[in-house]
Amino acid sequence: MLHITNGDSVISSFRQARFPGSYLAWRDVLHDGPVPQTETLNELSMIRAAALADFGAGDAEKMRQSFAERDRMLEGFRKYPEVVLWFEHDLYDQLQLIQLLDWFSEQKLGGTRVSLIQINEFPGITPFYGLGQLSGRQLVQLFPSRRTVSTSQFNIAREAWKAFRSSSPEALLEFAQRDHAGMPFLRTALTRFLQEYPWQGDGLSRSERQILRALETGARTKPEIYKEWRKLESDPWGDSSVYLRLEQLASGAKPAVQKSGDQYELTDHGRALLAGNADRVSDAIDLWLGGVHLTGDKVEWRWSEAENAVKGTA
Repeated sequence: MLHITNGDSVISSFRQARFPGSYLAWRDVLHDGPVPQTETLNELSMIRAAALADFGAGDAEKMRQSFAERDRMLEGFRKYPEVVLWFEHDLYDQLQLIQLLDWFSEQKLGGTRVSLIQINEFPGITPFYGLGQLSGRQLVQLFPSRRTVSTSQFNIAREAWKAFRSSSPEALLEFAQRDHAGMPFLRTALTRFLQEYPWQGDGLSRSERQILRALETGARTKPEIYKEWRKLESDPWGDSSVYLRLEQLASGAKPAVQKSGDQYELTDHGRALLAGNADRVSDAIDLWLGGVHLTGDKVEWRWSEAENAVKGTA
């Protein structure tokens, strides 16, 4: 069988347990950078490879080759009697999961079964953040819990993936306001994603504000900032996403963060942002959120914390 999961940590545990089958790590931080509508998976993969390379994740050509190899392995799924999707509850995983389910929903599966393991807890693991915390033996214990992906789950994922890649946030917002049987973690994950829109008032995303709060507490190095940032999240992201936003806050005509070597500190503008006396958007942002591209010193969509929704600014 073919096992598809979120990254190399879980695959290392599979190997540790000598778990039978082939392994595929999906390795894409879909909440960072552009995820526009495209005709094919391969076309989107090249966009994603270029974006991640721009973010410093690796050499652009090597990233393109890696994504192409990943896609070829996925496209060969019919040689396996079963494909098992292993994903957890957080935003990183849920976006990967809906991408894969959307793709499989458009394939002729033939005799291949597509099954799913998705969890938000594991006995004895507190706090539980993800599958990467589990040993090979613990992952083996999860295997009997897998269930064949239902038509309803495929349909939910298709709707969610289309909404996520739309050039406007209305469909995603509407989707995130509903519960979805069979995909119990999707609503919370997508709501967290929507909180990355510039907020009404200060124009900061939730993550950006948490970075500035970390600096306000006295954190100065990247690891210190990330440690403080994690305290404000029930389902923390990987450090690369936080460091990406930290570097963005340290750039532009009016940086909120001053960088000196490996040390970071708030600027006067950063303190003004935290006090609600400035607007991050006034520094002319260039931000992709799924399929939505916000640019310039005025944006047409902002997050309203009071209404727990993205609202138009017109």
